[in-house]
Amino acid sequence: MFNIGLTGGIGSGKSTVAQWFIKQEVPVLDADKTVHRLLQSDQRTITRLIEEFGSDIQTDNGQINRSRLGVRVFNDDDARKRLERIVHPRVKECMNEEKDALRKSGAMVCVWDVPLLFEAGLETSVDEVWVVWVPKDVQISRVLTRDKLSLDEIEARIAAQGSLDEKRQRADVVIDNSGNERQTVKQLEHAWEKLLQRLNVNHS
Repeated sequence: MFNIGLTGGIGSGKSTVAQWFIKQEVPVLDADKTVHRLLQSDQRTITRLIEEFGSDIQTDNGQINRSRLGVRVFNDDDARKRLERIVHPRVKECMNEEKDALRKSGAMVCVWDVPLLFEAGLETSVDEVWVVWVPKDVQISRVLTRDKLSLDEIEARIAAQGSLDEKRQRADVVIDNSGNERQTVKQLEHAWEKLLQRLNVNHS
């Protein structure tokens, strides 16, 4: 089974690209959903986070309060790294389990939708990296339009996720999402067609 690592940054349109794959009936492993599940029900992760950050990040029903945890680590590089050291290996473990299940079910390609693909070291788990890229000014203006965040908050989030220009340098495939949807879909269709040809997949 061939694994595509899909990454980007806030406001880049990575979710739109992930949805395109879903429409092509390509299975997508979603790292954000995996993290959400771990913080809700994975006792190992919950216990380690409480040991690291204190019991006030826990809700009454024993889950992790994401917003309280977010406040704790957001402007603190050291705290964020401690969080990532706990969560990233577990996310990798869970996504590998999902990948193995897909392979056994006969899937030929799957997509790993991971915002922090390089930061989590997950690029080693995939065969090819696709980066959804937009210029930084477009990224900022899209987030300003979409989210109730200040410019400083947006800048901080972009900094925490790493530069899209740097990610672009490390990509096997770059999807430039700074134009309209039709232009993005055209690039996706072209890259997908080339991949299927390389994999010698017959498709209608």
